[in-house]
Amino acid sequence: MKRILILLLTLITLQGPAQTQPAPKSNRVHDVFLGYLTEKFNLTPAEKKQLRPIVIQYLADSKKISKTEQDPLLREQERIALKINYRKRFTPVIGEPRATRFFSEEQVFRKKIREELNKRNVKEN
Repeated sequence: MKRILILLLTLITLQGPAQTQPAPKSNRVHDVFLGYLTEKFNLTPAEKKQLRPIVIQYLADSKKISKTEQDPLLREQERIALKINYRKRFTPVIGEPRATRFFSEEQVFRKKIREELNKRNVKEN
């Protein structure tokens, strides 16, 4: 658990100075998330390459649901339909067990990001 957090912090910290022009935040988050998935699922380079555009599209579609749907129950219903759809798209690339596990790992990753942001906000104040 500590290794993953250290990896995330290292990737986020090293990414900024290494580039002359910082990448958009969403691209950095996508890269860190894919790094996290690579470690958790032991993805091969070929799997990671195939998975990357699907994950990016999934995250965009998920964000779109959050912005457009106001009713919490309908929003949750749309998210479930989205997850079922994307599990079908992930399965040929990483197999059904890992495709199903993807969504729980996504929640763990989001929780870690929130915790890290909260820590940074506490340090700044």
